[in-house]
Amino acid sequence: MKIGKKHICICMGILLTFLYINTHIIWAADADEPIKVIMLIINRVDFDELYSMPVLGSIIDNSSIGLMNTRGSGGNNEFKSYATLGWGTRADAAKNTSTFQQLNVENGAIYSRRTGSISKQEGIVNLDINRLLKQNKIGEYGASPGILGDLLRKNNYKTILLGNSDIEDSLSRAAGLIPMDSKGYIDYGNVTENLLVKDPLSPFGIRTNYDKLIKDFAKIYDKGDFIVIETGDTNRLEKYKDNLNDEMYNIQKENILQNIDGFVDELIKHIDTKNSTLMIVTPYPSDYSIANGNRLTPIIIYDGGQNTGLLYSSTTRRTGVIGNVDVGPTVLSYFGINPVNMTGRELTNVEMDNTINEVQYLNNRIVNTSTQRYRILYSFAIYQMVISFIVLLMIIFRKNVSHKLYKKATLLLISTIIIPFVLLVLPIFGMLGIIYNYLLLISITSLLVFGLYYLSGKTPLNIMIYGNLLVAGGIIIDIILGQPLMKNSLLGYDPIIGARYYGIGNEYMGVLIGSVLIFTTALVEKYNINKKFIIFLYILTTLAIALPTLGANVGGTITAVFTFLFVSIRLSKKRISFKTITGIFFVILFVVALMAVIDLFFMEDKSHLAIAIEEIISKGPIVAYQIITRKIAMNLRLMGVTVWSKVLISTIIILGILFYRPIGIVRKIIDLYPSIAIGWSGIIIACMVSFAVNDSGVVSAATTIIFLNTSILYLIMENLDTPVGL
Repeated sequence: MKIGKKHICICMGILLTFLYINTHIIWAADADEPIKVIMLIINRVDFDELYSMPVLGSIIDNSSIGLMNTRGSGGNNEFKSYATLGWGTRADAAKNTSTFQQLNVENGAIYSRRTGSISKQEGIVNLDINRLLKQNKIGEYGASPGILGDLLRKNNYKTILLGNSDIEDSLSRAAGLIPMDSKGYIDYGNVTENLLVKDPLSPFGIRTNYDKLIKDFAKIYDKGDFIVIETGDTNRLEKYKDNLNDEMYNIQKENILQNIDGFVDELIKHIDTKNSTLMIVTPYPSDYSIANGNRLTPIIIYDGGQNTGLLYSSTTRRTGVIGNVDVGPTVLSYFGINPVNMTGRELTNVEMDNTINEVQYLNNRIVNTSTQRYRILYSFAIYQMVISFIVLLMIIFRKNVSHKLYKKATLLLISTIIIPFVLLVLPIFGMLGIIYNYLLLISITSLLVFGLYYLSGKTPLNIMIYGNLLVAGGIIIDIILGQPLMKNSLLGYDPIIGARYYGIGNEYMGVLIGSVLIFTTALVEKYNINKKFIIFLYILTTLAIALPTLGANVGGTITAVFTFLFVSIRLSKKRISFKTITGIFFVILFVVALMAVIDLFFMEDKSHLAIAIEEIISKGPIVAYQIITRKIAMNLRLMGVTVWSKVLISTIIILGILFYRPIGIVRKIIDLYPSIAIGWSGIIIACMVSFAVNDSGVVSAATTIIFLNTSILYLIMENLDTPVGL
């Protein structure tokens, strides 16, 4: 039989129809499969402890893992971190706003008289939901309590809570903050004392009944979609630890983790990992970890081994480090729900081998930097202040000071400019102890200072040019390369604090603006260089600070635009008028708007600016008010605690004294270096603007003003031979 085109077409049609029907059936079957997310809470532990357990260690090797920042609104406590996990925004919570109870006649009556009638016959309720809502209404970040539960309920998904951390007569059920809705309600679960068993050898004589917990889980599994399980025993141990010596604490913890490991082994058997995801989360670190600066906690996402690697979030833009605000949006992503009213972002997986080694090294490096950061920066700040006051006294009492001391003092002044650059490059040498970092800091700074001094021909302007070029150039290059050094620098930002994770922080933003101003005005002073080239350098610096792909520092952008426009106008010998200032404000608005457009519509990883704008759009102008009040509160708080406020105040005092003693010395230096004097006026403007628009403006103002203080003292020292009035 001859096979013609007609027969071929018929066969192809049948085949395509079969494939279409078969594929459609498969997709339909997949779509009908229930999606479940199970969140297992193992609190107050670290990765080393989890990885030492056979089952948990195996899960870690076959999961996406990461380190999680645990900050809540206005500080740290475990209740705030539990709440933040569910609400996707830094939240406020406390023990007295986390009173979750099983719904029964008595609790239903209490709940009804506080919130209105309730039609539910079963479930779990937060009896203090009203207090919790009020607490967050006045909070720093405007979190929406119960938003995760609301969004799940709106899309017909059910929530479950199992377990507690109760001790004796005190209830501890903070895990309910994660799945509850805005009415404080959770669909199903069990948080009662029947999940506990008496055990005289356990903390408080009780422990979680894991046999009962797994039975309740198996019984209720099909009813819910998002299931939160609180293991509880690690929390109880932490509250009991003051009654234990170190040996017994470690023995108790090992026993507890073995029990949890056995429970996880049983739990996995009851989970369909093909359509379900197990998230193992540690909301808050142990007191021992906190004391050692180890505040980042484990997060593990297990989907049957389909994805292994390190977790990534656009909140941090740092592979392996995420924010607790990212957990809520990630839970919603499994159900295909948009995380409205959340600032966090969905987590993704970055494929990688030996993830536990990677995450342990990452954690050790972050902790190492964090624990050394305060001491070394405090030393630098004190050193800068002491040197400045010594030089001030040498200027005032110059007739009684040997000229041989002048050069030594000027070299010490130059070192205060160079130290920020050395702090930037120290991470190149790897993870070092504090003594080695001090030795390297001193050694490299000394070599650079002497090198600059001799390579510049001992000429003051050359030293100003080369020294500040080194600092500014190093920072800009690092920003362009993705901040590999700044992210690990002692003068950079700390992921444990969680104020910033990427881009240029306020410390280096101040350093960059200060060094660029002195470098460019010194160039004009010495070479009368074309002003267009200077403007090009200002634009380049602003882009490094502003672009969402690079710096993404909004406060720094406003500071840079205002300052560089001000200095450019003054270098062009034009008068600063009200009209000029108004024009500068419009340019700032345009630049920030341009940043926002790029961030919102062209960036896959949104920066802080885009997140803030999205919040304002979804929640209204109240968000802008919260941002402003948060920045003011942060600056007021920092003024009382940070050493940078002392640097700022001491510099103002030094400059104030110089205007009166020796008489005419400042006027003489301004006349000798009129272009650099314009740079000094720009630094003053930068300090004022930065202080006003940054949430840690005192820090950026202090690191900027160092370059004014150092350069003016240095140039005065170099010109002391010229007579001035007494």
